[in-house]
Amino acid sequence: MEVKHTVEYEDGELILMEGGESDRNIYVLLEGQARVTKETDKGQVTLALLEEGDIFGEVSFLAQKYGARSATIAARGKVKVGVLDQEKLSTEYGTLSPLFQKILKDLAERFSTTTVLASRLAVRRMEKPSLERRAAKRNPLQKLRIKIEYVSETDGGRQTLSGFQSYQGILLDLAKTGMGLALYTTSFSESTHPLGAKFIFQFTLPGKPMVRVPGHIVWARAMGGKKARVGVEFSETNPYLRKLVEEFLQTVVNQ
Repeated sequence: MEVKHTVEYEDGELILMEGGESDRNIYVLLEGQARVTKETDKGQVTLALLEEGDIFGEVSFLAQKYGARSATIAARGKVKVGVLDQEKLSTEYGTLSPLFQKILKDLAERFSTTTVLASRLAVRRMEKPSLERRAAKRNPLQKLRIKIEYVSETDGGRQTLSGFQSYQGILLDLAKTGMGLALYTTSFSESTHPLGAKFIFQFTLPGKPMVRVPGHIVWARAMGGKKARVGVEFSETNPYLRKLVEEFLQTVVNQ
């Protein structure tokens, strides 16, 4: 993409303002982040966070009409914005068939409608926090923070948690079938937590006896430093474990 010129903004400065007249320019975020917000009768709501490389302002260009901006875009920290060459874009747009131009115009109109609907949905979430509570109840382990202790499983035999340096984690989710779990750990490293690495996991669900089960890592998402989310598939399961998990989840749901 060819940038005609660039503009720099400080933290909090408005790049585009809702209600302002569109100039049909298309912009690209070259450096930093920008927040997309919309005013509602309940206050300002955030619709999106733009990152480097994201394009904005394209709706009015694709719709091929001037009008009021549908949202405000403000700098988050220091930001550098590029303004694309509108003359060249218009030339390229003119080479499209009338049918394809109509398709793009219709998409732009629908996107404007979607922006309004998204802001209304954000307001509903602000007005009804009970929706979040019900969602948490449907997935009860998202709010529980159950500690997990685990050690590497050796080829020569399983280690016990006593006498070995163990890793610590917090349970994020547990499969209803008792076949695996997701956990958050602050002791992650690629050398100790590679895909397929085998561990013995130990945790105690509230009101239930301790569970100790072997498993292996099937996915890992590093979060910086030694923090990570790790997905585990149990190597061995049994009817007792599945029954324990199902009873526990049912107990939480009924609370």
